[in-house]
Amino acid sequence: MNSDKNNIAHASVALRPRPSVSIRVHPRHIFASAVLAAALAGCASPAPPRDNFYRLEAVPQVRALARPVLPGVLEVSRLDVDGVLSERGLAYQQTDGALARYPYDLWSDAPATALQQSLAETLRDAHTAEQVVTPDLRVPPEWTVRGRLSRFEYVPARGIVAVKLQLAVVSARDGQLVLLQTYSDERPVQGAGPEAAVAALSRSAAGLFSRFVADLSQASVPVPRR
Repeated sequence: MNSDKNNIAHASVALRPRPSVSIRVHPRHIFASAVLAAALAGCASPAPPRDNFYRLEAVPQVRALARPVLPGVLEVSRLDVDGVLSERGLAYQQTDGALARYPYDLWSDAPATALQQSLAETLRDAHTAEQVVTPDLRVPPEWTVRGRLSRFEYVPARGIVAVKLQLAVVSARDGQLVLLQTYSDERPVQGAGPEAAVAALSRSAAGLFSRFVADLSQASVPVPRR
């Protein structure tokens, strides 16, 4: 009987709630914590700048020819490029002449692709052939435009842009050459910075395409070999 009473007593003691403990923090400690948190926040890396994307607007206003220069289908291939120009970053020339890319200023398409599409549209508007296509349509062509882009850059030290490309028209059947020309242009930038450079590069490329259309309109088309 005494054992049962002792067990009940122990249980009552065990079930008693413990008194709450109140911890007081000195205001000086709160202030020091706030200062430390602010210092750590100041040391955090800032958010990187946002990317800027630019479209190449390089289709000039051309007058449609009275009749096509090239009978049949003309295919415009993607321009060959090397190095920095194969990427989407806007290329610029450093003071030592080396090429670099703006990390946050990008073309919506790589220059070779954007120029291919603009050139195809220009030749189509000028009615240089009965049909003008790009390879993705998989239409067998009679003629092909090929080219290489050598320069397409901003030169901040001189306040200009520089463009240089070679364009050729050949027979897709036997490889006969219709036209081969190299076009280059250096044009002042109206303003400064990547956005102004993009506008100048678009105008420069459009001017070179106009010259190419004029040369093609005067070209002698060879008779296909049998």
